[in-house]
Amino acid sequence: MRILQLFTLFFFLPLQFAIGQSSFLSSNPISSDFFRRLEIKCGSTSSQFHSSLQPLERKAAVDFLLQIDSASNNLSRTDRLLISLFLQANGEWITGKADSSRRPLLRHFYKVPTDFFRYHDDEFFLVVNPVIHFEAGRESGRESWLYQNTRGAEIRGMINRKVGFYSLITDNQARFPLYVNRQIGFQQGAIPGEGWNIPFGDGGYDYFTARGYIAFQATRNIGLQFGHDKNFIGYGHRSLLLSDYANNYLFLKVNTRVWKLHYQNLFARMVDYPQRSFGGRMYDAKYMVAHTLSANITKRLQIGLFENVVFGRTDTLSRRGFDPHYLNPIIFYRAIEHHIGDPDKVALGFMWRYIAGRSLAFHGQVYLDDFLLSDVRNDLDSLWVRLGLRKERKYNQFASFRNKFGLQLGLNYVDVAGIDNLDLLLEANWVRPFTYSHYDTAGAGLPPAASYTHYGQALAHPLGANFREYIAMLQYQPHSNWLFKTTLISANQGMDAAGVNLGSNIYSDYTTRTRDYGHTFLQGDLRNSLIIQPEISWQWRPGMWLDARYMIRNQEYLQSPENLTLFMLGLRINASRRDMWF
Repeated sequence: MRILQLFTLFFFLPLQFAIGQSSFLSSNPISSDFFRRLEIKCGSTSSQFHSSLQPLERKAAVDFLLQIDSASNNLSRTDRLLISLFLQANGEWITGKADSSRRPLLRHFYKVPTDFFRYHDDEFFLVVNPVIHFEAGRESGRESWLYQNTRGAEIRGMINRKVGFYSLITDNQARFPLYVNRQIGFQQGAIPGEGWNIPFGDGGYDYFTARGYIAFQATRNIGLQFGHDKNFIGYGHRSLLLSDYANNYLFLKVNTRVWKLHYQNLFARMVDYPQRSFGGRMYDAKYMVAHTLSANITKRLQIGLFENVVFGRTDTLSRRGFDPHYLNPIIFYRAIEHHIGDPDKVALGFMWRYIAGRSLAFHGQVYLDDFLLSDVRNDLDSLWVRLGLRKERKYNQFASFRNKFGLQLGLNYVDVAGIDNLDLLLEANWVRPFTYSHYDTAGAGLPPAASYTHYGQALAHPLGANFREYIAMLQYQPHSNWLFKTTLISANQGMDAAGVNLGSNIYSDYTTRTRDYGHTFLQGDLRNSLIIQPEISWQWRPGMWLDARYMIRNQEYLQSPENLTLFMLGLRINASRRDMWF
């Protein structure tokens, strides 16, 4: 089935019956932290949205805030100021007139404090905002200045209260720290979170960012979104299922909300960068299909089931298009993959969050890339011996390469020690060797197209596989205009040694491993990283921030320590800063 036919089927036909639909919030830690905190403060999950499926819909977010602002007596003064500011910035779903600026710019601009330009009548809503991010600083041991220079515009709106739309376009120039340059080199020239770029000046990059989509409701309970953007699945800072680390991609998303359930289908066309097809200039295509079922088991407990498949073909003879078998929105993908010959990468996942009281929540994820019950039995046998529960092993083989899985455990503690708006996030992530990788199904000797990557970047955790990571984030917001945050990250990763595939590089063909068993966690040359970053942000008017951050980054690899410090000052207008830790 052709892409044009699919677009007609999923887009034009439902439009005839569409009802009210808004755009979605931008996927960034600030909005995620905000809604996560408020759900915990309420002591229950939201009935308007499932916060593990991000970005959140604006209308659902507004409805949630209106409900708790009028019903909850557990909110601080800063919480209510932030709620008021958010509602003001999303006036399309607020009844009554928005707050007016005392001194609009040239009579037509910033008539509403949060928006550069806003137009609103019964049939059309439009907001236009500039997007600016200027940042400069120094890296220890380096003479060149680091900088970020972003200029662009953000547009969102709604037509006839039926179709929502969003677009962001920016032009960017940047010079990154040396460790980021190394990551760009590892990703074959792809900047984390971005796509095509060219060299700029002395050691800098010039790149273009474009995101955009349309959204509408096919029925009261089924909404569709088609466009070019990112998605995130999970409750934590990281996601082992699907993160927003990689570049934007084309997708069609179907959200079905009934009773206590949110069922999401995601059909995505991705890029097998840097491979090219048939010697031409077009990068080869790859595809991902995922479905996630999130359920409110109780008011405090929310769980989710995840399954996805990645498929493509990178060779010099033929292309593999989108396989129509995976269009079925409610089938078990593993069964389909068996049906067509086992060529594709299928994975399962499970996630949960439990809100304990009004200050604490626990969350986690399990990602199952591959496993064999006999291998699990062998590993349990080895574990009993190591724990002293059994004298000797029953089975000689253990630590199979097929044991490919990831685990996340975390907690959120809001109003730490009774201090309003002092919040703590603790999170740990463990991923086994060879997880997220695949094999060369075409036998072309090229990197596998079905690895869990897009545009040379990981679709889950930026470290790839064979690592453990501990994260602590302490955030204090005494006022809506002030934000103090300190981040500590400790990471250990077993790297491939002497050209031997030991499972850390998710772009490698896992059939190039040297053995089937004995692949222990963190095997290979150990790379240890410790990152500490305190930062301060001041909002001098809505959406306009001044930032200062200081980073201490220590890394040891192959008995060679690397210690650096980084200091940056910046200005952001309607932009969120993207942290590049690795």
